Amino acid sequence: KELRRCVEDLGFVGAMLPSFGLPDHLGSKIYWPVYEEADRLGCAIAVHGGAHSGIGLDHMNVYAPIHALGHPAGQAIALAGMVFNGVFERFPNARFGFLEGGIGWFVMCLERFDRSHSTHMEYQLRDDDMLGPKIGDSVHEYIQRQIDNDRLFIGCEGEEPAIAFAVSQVGNKPFFFSTDFPHEVTTETCRHELQELLDNPQLTDEDKEAILHKNARRFYRLGDA
Repeated sequence: KELRRCVEDLGFVGAMLPSFGLPDHLGSKIYWPVYEEADRLGCAIAVHGGAHSGIGLDHMNVYAPIHALGHPAGQAIALAGMVFNGVFERFPNARFGFLEGGIGWFVMCLERFDRSHSTHMEYQLRDDDMLGPKIGDSVHEYIQRQIDNDRLFIGCEGEEPAIAFAVSQVGNKPFFFSTDFPHEVTTETCRHELQELLDNPQLTDEDKEAILHKNARRFYRLGDA
């Protein structure tokens, strides 16, 4: 009801969920009513770093590595729950964006999900209709289909050495620039990161336009991209 009110009455473009710290992973059925409404509304669901407690960093005595690892780890866990529980297929009109965790975790997931799915297949022993990658499927190709259908987006930043490789793996369509402004960063640091993307010789002009403009407009439905 709150998502419907925000989108239909207040003009919001969607909602945000924490990647970690809720009672269950984001592929769990307890969140499906939210996704069902997002699917009906055709709105965006952004996934942002959540609580870092319980993620394996509780005994770390310095905060910098907690911040560095907590965001991408939470995003990877959230994506895993959604991919392997078929969230993107069940709710095809919703758009899910994983923001502010960088891009390296996503590249890792492409490789690790494929490897583990090929050796640790999930046999359907339950009565519920289990969607997601099937036995023998390539998870990489499964994720690519979600990207091609505008269901999956990934936020990236300026200082991203893996961005050109990520584009080579899935194309430029899912990636768009995300910033924490005005929290932790300033207009100066934002401009610096934007310039880094513009100066990246491994990205084409088409890649840069997609990452810095077009893909964000598609995710948030801000008008013609």
